[in-house]
Amino acid sequence: MKMTVNGQNLERVKQFCYLGSLVTEDCKSCHDIRRRIALGKEAFNKKSDLMRGSLSLHLKKRMMKAFVWSVALYERETWTLQKEDNNLGDLRHLKCGFGGE
Repeated sequence: MKMTVNGQNLERVKQFCYLGSLVTEDCKSCHDIRRRIALGKEAFNKKSDLMRGSLSLHLKKRMMKAFVWSVALYERETWTLQKEDNNLGDLRHLKCGFGGE
C-alpha cells in the first residue's frame, strides 16, 4: 500500500519510536517490553558503582526503584500482554538480588 501526503510518498517502516514507546508493524507490546527491560538494565549498569558501595540495603532498594524501575516500567499501562508475554511483565529478573516489594 502506498501513501502520499502533499505529493510525497511516505516510507513504510517495520517499527518506530513514538513518545518513548516502540510501535511495531504487528502492534505487539513484547517488543517494547524487551526494549524497556534492556533500558532498565542499562540504567542499572550506569549506577552499579553506587550499588556496590557501602550504602544501606534500604537506600539501594530506593535507588533501584528510582533509577531502574522507573525506566523499565515507563508507559507500562499501555502494554497489551499476550499469554506468551506473561513472564515479560513481572520483571523479576530486573530486581538484581534486592528481592521483591
